[in-house]
Amino acid sequence: MLFNSFTFLIFFLCFACVYLATHRWRRAQNFVLIAASYIFYGWWDERFLVLVIVSTVNDFIGGIGASGQRPTRRDGLTAAGVSIPAILALTVPTIERSWPALVGGLAFFALGPVAVYLIEHFLRGEARRKAYFISSITVNLSILGFFKYANFFAASLTGALRTFGIEAEPIFLNIILPVGISFYTFQTMSYTIDIYRRQMEPTRSFLDFAAYVSFFPQLVAGPIERAGHLLPQFQRPRHLSMDRLSEGAALFLWGLYKKMVIADNLANIADRLFGAASEATTGQAITGIIAFTFQIYCDFSGYSDMARGLARVLGFDLMVNFNLPYFSRTPSDFWRRWHISLSSWLRDYLYVSLGGNRHGRWKTYRNLMLTMLLGGLWHGASWTFVAWGAFHGLILCIYRALDVDEVIGRMDPRRWSGMACHALAWLVMIVLVMFGWTLFRARTFGDAIDVFGAVLSFDRLATDNWSTLAFYIAPLAIVEVAQRIAQRVDISTFGPRLLRFNAALFCIYSLLFVSAPGEREFIYFDF
Repeated sequence: MLFNSFTFLIFFLCFACVYLATHRWRRAQNFVLIAASYIFYGWWDERFLVLVIVSTVNDFIGGIGASGQRPTRRDGLTAAGVSIPAILALTVPTIERSWPALVGGLAFFALGPVAVYLIEHFLRGEARRKAYFISSITVNLSILGFFKYANFFAASLTGALRTFGIEAEPIFLNIILPVGISFYTFQTMSYTIDIYRRQMEPTRSFLDFAAYVSFFPQLVAGPIERAGHLLPQFQRPRHLSMDRLSEGAALFLWGLYKKMVIADNLANIADRLFGAASEATTGQAITGIIAFTFQIYCDFSGYSDMARGLARVLGFDLMVNFNLPYFSRTPSDFWRRWHISLSSWLRDYLYVSLGGNRHGRWKTYRNLMLTMLLGGLWHGASWTFVAWGAFHGLILCIYRALDVDEVIGRMDPRRWSGMACHALAWLVMIVLVMFGWTLFRARTFGDAIDVFGAVLSFDRLATDNWSTLAFYIAPLAIVEVAQRIAQRVDISTFGPRLLRFNAALFCIYSLLFVSAPGEREFIYFDF
C-alpha cells in the first residue's frame, strides 16, 4: 500500500475513525495500531507478515534475556499465543506457495523454546545475558541475510569459482524480497543492543512492543527509530490536537509534493539515461545524473516527511531523517544530514563497536571503510551498491587524512576568502555525491562507465532536459535555501501562517495538475 495512492487514503480515513474513537484507552489504541499496521504491510503480500511477527517475538524475548532478567511463562505464552495462530492463518490457506514461510515460522517456534530452555538451565549471570543477546542478533541477521543476500552470494561465489577455472552451476532460490526488511530488522536489533549495553530497560508489554515494531508510518522505509525514543510514546497516552493535525498535514503534503511532482517527474529523465547509457550524449548524461540526484532525495526524504506527518497526526514524534544534505561541504557533513537514522545507526552500532577513532589513524580508516562497505551492502544485493559504499568510505578517509573539516571550520564565511572556500568545498562535494549516485543507480559497472564516458565525451551539451530540471527543482531550491538561511528544518512550522497557507495551495495545485501519472513505488522500498 503506497502513501501516494487512493487506496491508502481510504485505508487511513477508516483507520483514523477507529483510532480517534479509542483515544481514551491507550492499550486499545495500540491494538488498533497493530491491526492497521499488519493490514498496511500485508497489502503487498500477507506472507511478509510472518517475518515481522518472528522479528517481534525474537527481540521481545531476547531483549528481556539480554537485560539479565528471566522471561516468565506469561511472556512466552503471550508471544506464542499471538504469533503461532497468526502464522498458521497467514500461511495455511496458501500452503502451495507459502510452505517455506510456514516451515520456517514453525521451525522458529519449535527451536525458540528449546533455545530458551537450554540458556536458562545451563547458563548463569553474564553468560546467560550474552547468550540471549547473541541468539537474538543471530536470528535477525539470518533472516535478513537469507531473504536479501542468499542469491547474491550464491551468484558471487559461482563467478569467483569460474574465475579460477572451476565450473559450477549457480543455485538460485525463488525468494521474494520482503518490503522494508532492512529497516524493521535494524530497528528491532537496536532495541536488543541498547538493552544489552544497559542503555535502557526492556518492556514486559508484548502489545506495546509489537506496536513499536510494526508502526505503519515508518515500517517499510524508516526512519529507523531507536526504542529509547519511540517505544515510550506507545507506553503513554497520546494527545491529539488541531496544531498537531495541521503540522502533520503540512509535513505529509510537502512530502507528497516532493514524491509525486519532483521525484516521479525527474525519474523519467534518469530512467532514459540509465536505460540506454551507451547511447547518451554529454547533455543527456549530466542532466540524467542531476535528475537522479534530486529524484532519490525527494523520493526518500518525501517518504520520511510523509511518515513524520502521519505520526504527528496520530500523536507521535519521529526523528528528522534529512537535514538539507545537499548543502554539505564534506563527506562527514553529508552523512550527518543524509538518512540520519541509518548513518547514526551505523556509527553507534558498527563504527564505534569496531573501535571508532580510538586506536590510531590507520585503524580509523579501516573502521570507516568497513562501515561504509556494509552500509552500501545494506542498500541492496549488488556490487554497485558495495562500490558506492566503498567510494564514500574512501572520500571519508581522504578528507579525514587531510583534515579538511577542520580547515573549512576555521574559514569565516562572512569574509570573501572564507565564502569562496565554503563555496568551493560545496561544489566539490556535490560533484562527489553525484559521482556516487551514478554508481548507486547503474545496473552494472558497464552502465556506470558508459555514463561517465558520456559526461567526458563533450558531445552535445544542449538538451531539452535542462528546462525540465529547472522547472521541477526550482521550488525545492527556493524552500531549502530559505530553510538554510533561517536554520529551520521542520517545514510544518516554517514561515508565517499566510505563507504556509499559500505554499499548501501551491502544493495542492501542483499535485492536481503537474504530478507524474501513475503510482510509482518509493525507491527505498527495495532496501
